Amino acid sequence: MTDQSIETKSKIMEAARILFANQGFEGTSVREIATSADVNVASVNYHFSNKENLFAEILRIGYLECSQNMRALYENEKPSLEDLLVHFFNYFIQKSHDLVSLFKMMMSTQHSHHLMSQGSGDQLSGPPGGKVIEEAILKEMGEGISQEDLHFAVRCLFSHVIHSSIMFNCCFKQNKIPFTTRADIEKGIRRLSRILLIDLKNI
Repeated sequence: MTDQSIETKSKIMEAARILFANQGFEGTSVREIATSADVNVASVNYHFSNKENLFAEILRIGYLECSQNMRALYENEKPSLEDLLVHFFNYFIQKSHDLVSLFKMMMSTQHSHHLMSQGSGDQLSGPPGGKVIEEAILKEMGEGISQEDLHFAVRCLFSHVIHSSIMFNCCFKQNKIPFTTRADIEKGIRRLSRILLIDLKNI
């Protein structure tokens, strides 16, 4: 693929991400995407074949970028669970705009998971980076934990971190709300990770 072709594909994906987030999957047409990206409809069809593939590719790339970032950190630095989750938080703050768009895209159609998974060899299941969180928990807990409890812990931690990052950028940073500074939130993330580990040990 030439540099110009790569640039065109990126322009299409960026324009589509914004339109899908604002108008939903069903409410966005290929023609609108082409117009917003300043390309012709044939270019969209050439790179993605159809709207479904374009939607799926945007979600897949967002998912894989997050997962790969977490995997690289974990394998290079071997952080504790607390440090890993704080890194998640700061990563999501940096990616907040993209993150909000991706969530709005996923909520725009009940078929988002099906669309994201179709035609892909990637195992896109669970939250992005969820496998890394699992490994960090098992590293500190050992293997004597049920899959149910492990999945509960991952969902709980991921949900808290992603909610905190979105709220920090959307609300907390602009308003002086008690206990919502960046340092406060990082402290809370560390506290939650310790509480969950204690809970898992006592089951």
